[in-house]
Amino acid sequence: MRESSASKAQLDVSIEPPIDIARTAFFLDLDGTLAPIAATPDSVRVPKSLRTTLSQLQQRTDGALAVISGRPISQIDQLLAPLELAAAGLHGAEWRDALGQIEQLAIDPQRVAAMASTLVSVAAADPGLLLERKALALALHFRNAPAQEFAVRQAMTALAARNSDAFVLQAGKMVFEIKPKGASKGAALRQLMQQEPFAGRRPLFAGDDLTDESAFEAVNTLGGISIKIGPGPTLARARLPSPAALAAWLAQLL
Repeated sequence: MRESSASKAQLDVSIEPPIDIARTAFFLDLDGTLAPIAATPDSVRVPKSLRTTLSQLQQRTDGALAVISGRPISQIDQLLAPLELAAAGLHGAEWRDALGQIEQLAIDPQRVAAMASTLVSVAAADPGLLLERKALALALHFRNAPAQEFAVRQAMTALAARNSDAFVLQAGKMVFEIKPKGASKGAALRQLMQQEPFAGRRPLFAGDDLTDESAFEAVNTLGGISIKIGPGPTLARARLPSPAALAAWLAQLL
């Protein structure tokens, strides 16, 4: 059941029974979960200590550790280097299994480029707006121009409607994204759960944003552990206050 307010049930994952790492499949969001939200996507950094923890967790789980993010897999790898984990990028529009095999939805990148060209003038209206062009998706950030939220919402809603045969609008923290239809973090998690070494384990997913709710729903349905990072209403059944708290909890597990 969705929580009625951010103040209700500030749960802590310690309410869970002891977690058997060898029987758990770990799925983690990146921005706002493994790393604090930054002014721009390019300024996000994952602490070295956390990368060390993730490396140890990858070994302890025999590779049943994946990052599920709105970023492309190439950016996930850059932020976690030298680690290379199983991953789902662009909200599940592309994915890499534990053996390193990459697949993606059949989306024409030229169509994405054409949509991006229509947003250039919108982004140019305020220096605080940032148009992020991804291979199969687009994001228009207004974190540094909050007064532009209405204009950004209108432009992105209209563009998504004109391309609704293949794309949908996704709201996030101070950002609107246009992503391929059918791509979601929940669908990506379910797909990975059908593959080794994830299959047969209990899933655990941690995320912080609206984009993570489909993954929380999937994990809850599968009888797993869903952890919301930060405040806000959510389908997650446990909560930690910050990326730093999650990093400390993961380290404690080991």
